[in-house]
Amino acid sequence: MWDLIIVGAGPVGLAAAIEARRAGLQAVVLEKGTIVNTLYRWPRETVFFSEARNIEIGGHPFPSLSPKPTRREALQYYRRVAENEALDIRTYTEVTRLCPEQGAFKVIYRDRAGEGALRSRYVLVATGYYDNPNRLGVPGEALPHVRYGLEETLPYWQQQVVVVGGSNSAVEAALELYRAGARVTVVHRAPEIRPRVKYWLKPDFDNRVKEGAIRLMLNAKVLEITPREVVLEVGEPPSGITTVQRLPADFVLVHIGYRAVDALLRA
Repeated sequence: MWDLIIVGAGPVGLAAAIEARRAGLQAVVLEKGTIVNTLYRWPRETVFFSEARNIEIGGHPFPSLSPKPTRREALQYYRRVAENEALDIRTYTEVTRLCPEQGAFKVIYRDRAGEGALRSRYVLVATGYYDNPNRLGVPGEALPHVRYGLEETLPYWQQQVVVVGGSNSAVEAALELYRAGARVTVVHRAPEIRPRVKYWLKPDFDNRVKEGAIRLMLNAKVLEITPREVVLEVGEPPSGITTVQRLPADFVLVHIGYRAVDALLRA
């Protein structure tokens, strides 16, 4: 019987495991992928918005070459913290069900050997939500050239890329793609790009739009994605008249946020 089972080995799950261990609890972390799996899946050239000191855990200093650390530095940092703290982390172990029992929980999981179960007095769910991107809900969004997120820019060189979204990730992806030689169109359903876009990104993006290096289509709703085009319903304020337009697209990158993975808690 464990004192605590932690579901998820992201920064929050690791921080909880450290505190549990220091409190003398028998705790184990179950993670469906690798350690800090979400950070691992971020674009390879990601730079954090937060300073290194603000994402430290367990009192371990975060060494970084600049005030804002990179994805690579973060992966190394959290791995070393887990090793130094000797945390019990079981990767590639996905929790599928939580079953209440008298005074405890039965935690059903699936790993490479099949299905298994552990029992614990308490369970902490620290799964976050970055593994679960919002979907457009339109025909064609499952086509192979539709991507949810940007890992590297090289595959998009000299390609016509439609980026759907109007927040930080969409703006950042559009700028990176433009500088990597892609022909970029940003499609956003609102009348303007979100004002809360990072202060160092928005002026850069606005200038690229003004000079025609990046095309921006506002009040535009995606109706369908075909193998070669994105079909849009485009409004014309203040008249309210809408027209259907077709954009050529070699690739479509969707950046419209994420939703919480809460199935375990709801069940």
